[in-house]
Amino acid sequence: MTKKTLRAAIYVRQSVREDQGIAQQIAECKRRAKGEGWSVVDIYNDNATSATKERGEGTDWARMLADIDAGKVDMIVSVTAARLLRRMVDVYEITKPVRDVRIVTLRDGIDTATLGGRLMLTMLVLFAEAEVEEKEARAIPYRAARREAGHPAPGLVPYGYRWIPKLERDEKGTRYAVVPAEADVLRYMSKELLGGAKLGEIVRVLNDDGKRTRKGARWSASTVRRLLISPFQAGMLPPPMAEGARYDPSSFTWSECVPGAWEPILSEDAVIVARGMLLDDSRRKHDGDTKAKHLLSGVGRCGKCHGPLRSAMTKTKDPARGYRCTKGCFQRPASIIEACIADAVIRVLGAPGLLKWVDDDMQDIDALRAHGAALAARRAEAEGLYRTGRLSGGTFSAMVDEIDADAERVDHELAEAVRVNPLAEFVSVDDVRGLWDGLSTGRRRAILSALVFSVDVLPVGKGVRVRTLEEAVGTIVMNWRRAEHRASWDTGEITHVGKVPEAAQTAISAAIN
Repeated sequence: MTKKTLRAAIYVRQSVREDQGIAQQIAECKRRAKGEGWSVVDIYNDNATSATKERGEGTDWARMLADIDAGKVDMIVSVTAARLLRRMVDVYEITKPVRDVRIVTLRDGIDTATLGGRLMLTMLVLFAEAEVEEKEARAIPYRAARREAGHPAPGLVPYGYRWIPKLERDEKGTRYAVVPAEADVLRYMSKELLGGAKLGEIVRVLNDDGKRTRKGARWSASTVRRLLISPFQAGMLPPPMAEGARYDPSSFTWSECVPGAWEPILSEDAVIVARGMLLDDSRRKHDGDTKAKHLLSGVGRCGKCHGPLRSAMTKTKDPARGYRCTKGCFQRPASIIEACIADAVIRVLGAPGLLKWVDDDMQDIDALRAHGAALAARRAEAEGLYRTGRLSGGTFSAMVDEIDADAERVDHELAEAVRVNPLAEFVSVDDVRGLWDGLSTGRRRAILSALVFSVDVLPVGKGVRVRTLEEAVGTIVMNWRRAEHRASWDTGEITHVGKVPEAAQTAISAAIN
């Protein structure tokens, strides 16, 4: 009679991701299977997975159970019982009466084909479960103390930081150290977003510059969004996640975070503003990149009919991006128009004293933050009184509603107060053109919008080609916000708005003439 070849499932697992450890487990199980003449059906690999928690959908444990139910597996092979099972509920899942498969563990000599093997498996798992419960009981106060001290739990380290091994930590026990190159990328992302750039535009610049994620992948809008709303980069510790829950920085409020004991890369205010922008549903639906992709988007007008301009490809032998009047007055190449506008903007931004005419409505950020901290303290106090029974449910609810409404107002005012003034960084810079050339289109557009109401582009006639800046100057009108240039630049005629300081009028006149 021919002996039946047993179909074996090799199950490997470890709590911390380490490919070498998994590879060793697989090799050991394969050697045993080959020696016994078992046929390996598949390898079920739960790397970086805990056996003390439920291994549900998406894990190889769940896939293995499905294959057992489908009749594909006769036995399970693992290096130790601890790699396979650490909860009695899992023992019940793979033994009679639920499932009937043979279990063999190599290093502790268990084989459930025998009564002794079945008893030994049950005993080992019971001991493991008791050990886990005792360990958990000891860990609860430790985790609370760790959080109070502002230290993060071990695991995946946020972008911008590296984990500091225990022997290398300072006297405060700091766990995260800044990675300078990654920190620069984060600061760029934040500055661009608060300066008016869209997520998709930030992503394009990063990828075009050859920047990659920590895993070497191209950046995506969802990844940038997740980083910009994360409290870790602002040196804040998020609330503990529920068991088995995946970390999601959009699933909690800022008031639930506590100060962390590591160096922030971004300011709290910058992340709060980013959360206000990126957690908005209307923005999230379209990944933050639905419009305004070119310099004149939103500000360009036809100088003849005053209709809006749109981006379009020119109908020439060598098609190029251009601007067209939506009413059909003209279509012109974008490159010379944008170069001409950039030249004018750079001259204006480089004019001494010019930025004195830019409104500065910045509020007292320190006062707003102090008020926000006071509101958080009041809420915490109310929660404490309610928990101890010294505050009724109705009174607590009314107090919290009032505090939360006030906190929402403060967050809104703070967001407006810290939003980047697109012109501010030009106040003291020496190389204005170099700074302008290094900005994304979104930042350039924000700067242009701060300087002008609109830009009028005039038709030049069919067959007429504008090739130089000198030729383009007479076909473009910059409608400055504080000094309207009524004619083309070569006339030198400027009508000043009354509220513009005299020094600013002189600066603008000098810059655009």
